[in-house]
Order: sequence, then C-alpha cells, then structure tokens
Amino acid sequence: MASGGIKFIMETFVEEASTYEKCIQKIQEKYGPNIMITRREVKRNEGFLSLFNKETIRLSFNIQNEAFVPKFSNNEEEVKPKSSVAPIKPYSPANLAEERLKIMKLAAAQSEEMAEKMMPYIEKLENQSSSPIKTDIESKEFKNLAETVERLVEEIRLKNSPSQEHENISKIAALLEENDFTAKYIRSIKEKISKNLSLAELNDFELVQKKVLDWIASSIQIKLEETNNDDSAKKQKLIALVGPTGIGKTTTLAKLAAYYILAVSKLEKRSLDVRVITIDQYRIGAAFQIKKYCEHMGIPLIIATDPLDLHKYLDLYKDSADIICIDTTGRSPTDPEKILEMQKYFDEIEPGRIETHLVVSAVTKAADIIEIIKQYSVFNFSSLIITKLDETAHVGSIISVLDEYKIPVAYITEGQTVPKDIVRASKLVLLRKLTGFSLDYINENFNDEISIVWS
Repeated sequence: MASGGIKFIMETFVEEASTYEKCIQKIQEKYGPNIMITRREVKRNEGFLSLFNKETIRLSFNIQNEAFVPKFSNNEEEVKPKSSVAPIKPYSPANLAEERLKIMKLAAAQSEEMAEKMMPYIEKLENQSSSPIKTDIESKEFKNLAETVERLVEEIRLKNSPSQEHENISKIAALLEENDFTAKYIRSIKEKISKNLSLAELNDFELVQKKVLDWIASSIQIKLEETNNDDSAKKQKLIALVGPTGIGKTTTLAKLAAYYILAVSKLEKRSLDVRVITIDQYRIGAAFQIKKYCEHMGIPLIIATDPLDLHKYLDLYKDSADIICIDTTGRSPTDPEKILEMQKYFDEIEPGRIETHLVVSAVTKAADIIEIIKQYSVFNFSSLIITKLDETAHVGSIISVLDEYKIPVAYITEGQTVPKDIVRASKLVLLRKLTGFSLDYINENFNDEISIVWS
C-alpha cells in the first residue's frame, strides 16, 4: 500500500476475520468508523454450518471523508483529503441491519431447530427496518444479536459435529462403556442426547445423567405376572425353563416352584398344587439336585424320558395341578441340532399353553447372549430370567440386549439360596447395579420393585 496522500481515500482496502462482526470491529479499530463496504467474500469450510464456524470473512472497503493511514507505523502521517474529493456514503447501521438479517435468515434455513430460535430475532430486525435508526442503541442491539447468533450456531455445531463431541457426551459414553453397554447402545444414547438436549442442558452433567437413566430405564421391559384370585377362573400354568448349561437353570426352577408354593399361595389365599417334571436325564447331578429340592418342598419329582412321556404326565396332571414346572437339558448355543432335538418335547403341546422362559446369566457377554437368543428362538420363549446378578458389577450387556431384542424380563436371581434368592423382575433391581450414576435418583424415580412375601 502506498503511503500518505489523498490516494488512500478511494483505494480499496481488504481485511479478514472469522466472522462478519469481528471483521467490522477489526476495520474500525484500524481505520475508524467512516468506511464503506464494497465487497464481501466468504471462504467456506467443509462440514455442517461451515458458513458460520471457522470460516474466513473477507471484506473490501473504502474510507470516507479524510485520508486515513492505518495504525501500522508511528512514522506514517495522516493527510487530510483534498476538498475536490466527493464524500463517499458510509456503511450505515441500516446496511449492517440488512446484512444481519440476511445472515439470520440463512442460519434459519439450516434446520428446523435453528429456524425456531432465529425467528424472534428476524422479526425484530424486520420491524426495526421501518423505524428511525438510533445508532448507539442499535449498535448495542446488533452486538447482542451477533453474540446470540454465534452462540446458537455453536450450539447446533456442537450437537451435530462428530469431530467435536461435547465433553459431557464423551463422559457419558465412557460411563456407559464402563458398565459394559454395547457400542450400538452407546451410539443410540449419544444420538438421543444430541437430538433432545439443548446446549445449556448439555452443559449440566447431572441433568444429562438423569436423562440417560430415564432412557436406560425405558429400554428395560418387565413381564408382569398374572395372579388368579377368582376360584372360578383357575387355569393351569405350564412353565418351562430353557437355556445353555452352567447358568443355574435347575436351581432357578426350584426357586420358582418354591415361589408358587409359598408366596403365590399366600397371595391367592389358597394352596397351589405344584409339580416338577424334568427331561434332563443326561446329568445325574442335575436330577439329584432337583430331587433334593422337591423332597424339601414336599412335592414329587417326575422324570420324562421322551416326548411321549412328557405328554403323558401333562395329561395326567391336567386337571389336578395348578402349576407344572418343567426343567430341560442345558444345551450349548453352538449345538443347534441338540437344541432342536430337545424342542421336539414341546412340539405337540398346544400353542399358548406353555410359558417358556429363556434363562441367561448376567455375567455373559452381550455377543454370547445374542447367540443364545438366536439359537433358542425355536422355543418361542416369552421372556428372560436373569441369573447370577450377584456375580457381576456390570449390567450393560444384558440391558443392551434387552433393548435390541425388546424381550421382557420375568425374574432375576441373586444367590444360591432356595427359595429366597429370586425376585420378580424390576427396572430398579437392574438400575441399582449401574456404576457411576445417582443411586438417589434411581431410588426416587424407578421404585417398581415388587416385594415377595414368603411367609
């Protein structure tokens, strides 16, 4: 740039900044308030709302009235303009208002959320355009509006930019990972946070935690049990437990039988006739174990050696037994042929007559639970029974699978004691096992626990 002289008046100057407002401020600090913008350019970056975030605004402008040397050097002198130079129309607040209105309308076009937040400011600017200009007041309002636009744009950017995740979203993701939730489940929670929480809410980690707990709770479905208090409407219930070996299936069956004999009989104010049938003739230990439990409860153990045997006993007790609990052979999910072979025991039973529960251990990895669900789907089970909850500190895997397959939970076992280490499933029991979340909030908001009265 040449130094000194009237030539500065009509010479075009160029300045750049990250936003329009900052560029104007930079120009006025260097050249004073008497400028006229002649050209505006935007260098767009890739990504959502790149026009407003980390972009370069380039403004070309002239200086009005007197010659002005930018404050780059103390050696340069200011030279007053010649009187023959015609004055140049300044870039007035009205011009600035028009630019601001354009920017806001462009911002509003980015998304419905942004449009909703921008409309009050757009309407205000449009109303002001027909009113007399009050420079000082309007300048302050423009500054406030500029800050508002910048804040709202930043909010949208933070919520939608995968490359710049909000700190509290990252903290929640780490917390979910610590609790063994699956990557798919964690992604879904992060998407819900971004979609449903404002930036102000997102900045409040305690609030974010509570929202996430609400979503986790909503992903847990509970199977409610029907009880019969009407003597005229007695209906026999057949209950079968299926699942792989080593998950406590036989012990759980004994707990269920005791639950009906002791707790449900008390609830229904009548003594229930409970029978136990096992088709697990391969494991001597399992048969011995269930036999001991049955002797302790004062009920006979029936062993069905084949499908015909099972049907015979079911017909025999059709009119006398209130509850028939059926124990099955544990089969590995990697042995689908054996699973299909066992399923033949139930082929001839009329649909809807038998209530089948898939038993899974709380210590099992999510991928293995999914494989178990797939292989045992031939039984058309209605719900899950979760065992060994006392043996794990992380329930994210099981909750992730419950959410993915929309399977309700009927019962949960915590310990080996028969009968009292079984509870009716509740969201509260599972949520209390979560690490790093507010136990007070859980107890206050998810008290759906159903106490079992044993005596």
